[in-house]
Amino acid sequence: MKNLRKYALTLMLATVASACYAQKAKELPGIKSNSDSYTYVVNDTDRRSDWRLSSGTKPARLEVECKQKVNKVGLITDIDSIFFDIKVGETVRLHILQAGKEKTLAEIVGVPKNVNFTKKYISEHQGKFSVEVPEVHELANILVAISRVGQLDSNMVDMTTPYYKEVMAHFSRYKNHPVMDVVNKHIIEPFDTDSYWYYYGMKMNACAYVFDKKGNIKNEGVIRKMGFNYPGDPILANLALIEDFARKSGFREFYKQHQPYYHELVQLYRSQNPIDQQQEWLEEKFGFKYGNYRVTFSPLVGGAHSTMSFEDNGFSQTVMFVNRAKLSLKYNAKVNEMSNTRVVFTEIDHNFVNPVAEKYTKQVNQAFVDRAKWVNDDISGASAYASPDHVFQEYMTWGLYSLYCLDKFSAEDNATYIPKMERQMEKSRGFIRFGDFNQKLISLYKENPKISIDELFVAMLDWSKNLQAKL
Repeated sequence: MKNLRKYALTLMLATVASACYAQKAKELPGIKSNSDSYTYVVNDTDRRSDWRLSSGTKPARLEVECKQKVNKVGLITDIDSIFFDIKVGETVRLHILQAGKEKTLAEIVGVPKNVNFTKKYISEHQGKFSVEVPEVHELANILVAISRVGQLDSNMVDMTTPYYKEVMAHFSRYKNHPVMDVVNKHIIEPFDTDSYWYYYGMKMNACAYVFDKKGNIKNEGVIRKMGFNYPGDPILANLALIEDFARKSGFREFYKQHQPYYHELVQLYRSQNPIDQQQEWLEEKFGFKYGNYRVTFSPLVGGAHSTMSFEDNGFSQTVMFVNRAKLSLKYNAKVNEMSNTRVVFTEIDHNFVNPVAEKYTKQVNQAFVDRAKWVNDDISGASAYASPDHVFQEYMTWGLYSLYCLDKFSAEDNATYIPKMERQMEKSRGFIRFGDFNQKLISLYKENPKISIDELFVAMLDWSKNLQAKL
């Protein structure tokens, strides 16, 4: 009963907070769109492309971080845009008119700044990278693993390891705990787009939380929300239930007992992923840098990866949410390193590729407007890349990894690995023209290894537009 009262109080406080934000509301004209994925820009500097509409959330809600007293916000679709000012505590309402669908009411809410990098934090993390298996993050992945869909979706959950069997043996008896009703309500089908957004919301935001000395879960306060803007923060929304599950299941003792295993995985990850070398290569090519790289993973994660970048007080941090390093007896040591490095490189790389791609939005929309020529939605997971910019960014991040491999590995090892990666992109991920795209990118780089990133982007967009017209 105590936990239920605590949970009810949490919900009540969240409701009160939402009501406070909604006290000041202003109406704006509607905005048109052909997609359910949207880009927004705050103060001409912070640009995000991860807001999505969900049919289960009414009104659709976007929280905008307010770093200034008055903040200029732009909401951008594939065919329209609107700009307005917002302050902390204000709410702006408008209707989004999607082609072929009923109009959706959207609320944009001004919230306090999300990131607080102190001088002490910056001095401790500047120029460094970390690899970790965070405790609350592992708890979130265990909740997914014992869920109905988690036992079916091999991309969310790696079911091939002895560790997975230990997790299931220990935690399956708690699959009827009330928190699992919440997880099963939101993660409803394997490879379902909305289910994946909730999954990412759980595991990414979990990295902002720690257990205190009393065994309660609290937000560290450095980065308060680490996930995408949809679907909010599932950890905060269900904090009391998650704490109750951790206590009743003996999670913390399980996590403590497996510390040697986690440490072994971290050491393997470091040996297989020379992040400092990747960082140096990307920063040299792109001409800008991030202050710190933080790699988080769980032994339970299958192939579902994501990344976010955060900036405050002149310091930037990139966080990668990936799976463990794996070794295959089929390949030599270097090809194994190439395969493992690709996982984190293509997440780090998004933080370089995406800002540059946004400079060429018009060209991207023209070159990748006909998605069916670039993406096969019959392959699970491909439909998540719903807009031209998302498709191009994925092509380019994986393509640039080939250029990194050309510079860092032998011609023999590249001849083994690059065709393997191209098959993975085309056959397993649904990016059906990646082989052609990648070979063109490689030829441009071989012709001129000193070619600038902007020249590469422009050349590949021109080539893609011409190819699309021929297909």
